[in-house]
Amino acid sequence: MKNSKNKRTIILAVILLGLLILAYKVFFVSSSDSDSDSLLIDENITASARVESVLQQVESISFDMSIIQDQKFKSLKSIEIPLISLPIGRENPFLGISGSN
Repeated sequence: MKNSKNKRTIILAVILLGLLILAYKVFFVSSSDSDSDSLLIDENITASARVESVLQQVESISFDMSIIQDQKFKSLKSIEIPLISLPIGRENPFLGISGSN
């Protein structure tokens, strides 16, 4: 029984040590790959080109304002109905229901 506990402890210690080494490499060792830097630069250039093309499309939009002069447009009328102003709730919500203090 004591022997199996020792084996478990050793296995867990090895796993923990491996995880610590992996965490150290991920968090503290910087990658010196220039490929990752060039990849980020390429992505930024691509994104900038996409934004520029969308901006050019938006700038090329022209609105036809002659519709406002059309007689059919001028004949349109609003059908909105103003809301009735009714009192909502009590004047003093903290006052007792019976009106007494």
